[in-house]
Amino acid sequence: MQQSDTRSIDPPWRLVRLGPRDGDRYCDHLMRLDATDRRFRFFEEPPDHLIALHAGFAASDGRTLHACESEGEIRGVGELLADRERPGYGELAFSVERDWRRSGLGLALMQAMIDAAKAEGLAHLELEILPDNLAMQGLARRFATRTERRNGNIIAVIEVASDPEQSSKPLN
Repeated sequence: MQQSDTRSIDPPWRLVRLGPRDGDRYCDHLMRLDATDRRFRFFEEPPDHLIALHAGFAASDGRTLHACESEGEIRGVGELLADRERPGYGELAFSVERDWRRSGLGLALMQAMIDAAKAEGLAHLELEILPDNLAMQGLARRFATRTERRNGNIIAVIEVASDPEQSSKPLN
């Protein structure tokens, strides 16, 4: 009887933290999103100049950005922005290029964002999701402690556990 090979295969991407010098690369990633994915990320289809402004601000305004990159190109990004009006809360946002979906990027980015939130002392994360973004709803369901409806959208609430064994593991 032949044994199966159980060696893990490294993904074709690596997880990196973005900084102020990565604004152009982040912008390039956002520009590669199709119209539907731009709407899922920004809740509308913004013009290119607003996407460029967002990428530049996001890379340099203090928020935490983690990206999955392959061969020097960013293929997915998770953003964490602390809520200044609600101490202990943070907002999450994600984008993954269509051809890179279902390869573990979303899961890796979600875990990186939860770990970053814990390191920043945040206790609660919120992720707003459009009702027709089924892929993000599925990912969020793995981590969320509860969901609610707000202004017609779905809000996934993730409680950041102080126990490192709980904070970075999906629910199933």
